Amino acid sequence: MRARALWMAGVLGTALLTLTGCRSDMWVQQKVEAQDNSEFYALADPVKGFDGKIYGDGSRPMPPNTIARGRLIDPTDPFVTGKDAQGNLLTKLPPQVKLTREFLNKGQEKYNVFCAQCHGRAGDGMGMIALRGQWPRPVPSLVREQLLTQPIGYFFTSGKYGFGIMYGYGTRMTDEELWAVAAYVRVLQLSQNAPLKDLAPEDIDKLAQAQQARRRSQPNTIAQEN
Repeated sequence: MRARALWMAGVLGTALLTLTGCRSDMWVQQKVEAQDNSEFYALADPVKGFDGKIYGDGSRPMPPNTIARGRLIDPTDPFVTGKDAQGNLLTKLPPQVKLTREFLNKGQEKYNVFCAQCHGRAGDGMGMIALRGQWPRPVPSLVREQLLTQPIGYFFTSGKYGFGIMYGYGTRMTDEELWAVAAYVRVLQLSQNAPLKDLAPEDIDKLAQAQQARRRSQPNTIAQEN
């Protein structure tokens, strides 16, 4: 019993020593919180919020005209602008871009994420947004004849900076991804406007079979409607 009492006393003593070491200094010490107007980096014109609190910046402000490491680019580079030195839209991909199957696959992926909702997976302007009537005007088809002769820089700049009521995707995609989308638009255009003579024999046979199947289904459809 005496040993047990000594053991209990030791445990209680240790607990008391531990509790005396727990102080609130860590909780009440000075610290910088997000959007807190610190004394060291105090703003010249602090912002007063609707709640009456002064909001500032708890971190060092960005010096003017600063460019992050690795982000220095030439603002006139055709890879960035989609135009040559004379201001004309590029008619081919810039030298930094290599046309590969992986590159086109990336263009297809980004197109399906950002563009297909309006322009449709086939580029015909029949995306779900258009079909639901959630667009104030008809969504333009990217595979129509008027756009077949547009230079590829046209699709890059339209995607990056926006066109009409379509906002730009320059903040959502990198320039390389935008070039990939532009290249994939060319793929969609070719897929629906390829000359018959350029098709392989097996593809011509598939087209003929599809047309025959469509013709066979038309009489049944008319009969059902009547």
